[in-house]
Amino acid sequence: MSPTPRDRASYVPELQPLLGATGRLELVDGDTSGTLGAGYRFHRSDGHTPRLLMTEADTDRGPVLFASDLVPGRPWLHVPITKGYDRFPELVVQEKSALLRHVVDTDAWVAFPHDPEVSMALIGLDQRGRYVTTSTVG
Repeated sequence: MSPTPRDRASYVPELQPLLGATGRLELVDGDTSGTLGAGYRFHRSDGHTPRLLMTEADTDRGPVLFASDLVPGRPWLHVPITKGYDRFPELVVQEKSALLRHVVDTDAWVAFPHDPEVSMALIGLDQRGRYVTTSTVG
């Protein structure tokens, strides 16, 4: 709703009023949605951009988490790897670590928005304790 000067170039200011005019825009304050129901949960990050929202949805194949720009593809599963446009890289490392632990603990699929070869994957830990894909969908 009010991007920082650094983030402003990534936002279309007319978009929120247009969405609001449809009556379908829900401002979420918490980790659930009153509109979507119990099968949807939200995770937040402030390290990439303030108030980044990632959606987790229950499906018949298990939960699917849209990891957005916190974990945009397989290379970013390595926790210390951050992106040059992350606002607070150390916070990204903490948030990504907690999110990936949640994904492993709940057997959730992770949807990658910027991976050219894999759209989503199950995540596990290798012998060294690093996060790796265990099953993928192209």
